[in-house]
Amino acid sequence: MTHETTIAILLGRGAKGLGELDAAEWRRVAARTAWATEMIDKWYQAMLHMDEVCGEAVTRLSEDEFNRLFDEEEAKVAALRAQIDAVIERDEWPPHLHWTI
Repeated sequence: MTHETTIAILLGRGAKGLGELDAAEWRRVAARTAWATEMIDKWYQAMLHMDEVCGEAVTRLSEDEFNRLFDEEEAKVAALRAQIDAVIERDEWPPHLHWTI
């Protein structure tokens, strides 16, 4: 976790009037922050890859082939986004991040 992330977490807790994190809570926050950072990067890279692959394929594939390729690439992006949205919308973290200590 970067120092910028650490400062943002501490300032956010202070602004909400929340107390200090104990060591186990801090490790859980650090693990979740690392997971979120990694997932956002994977999602972004998947979108870039999709753009690159589909951009290259648009002129050489038939419409049906292109649509099939696009759907496959879009499914990869959507699968990553679904994991991120589960956290954002429903606070549903991957199981290993519930008990990180």
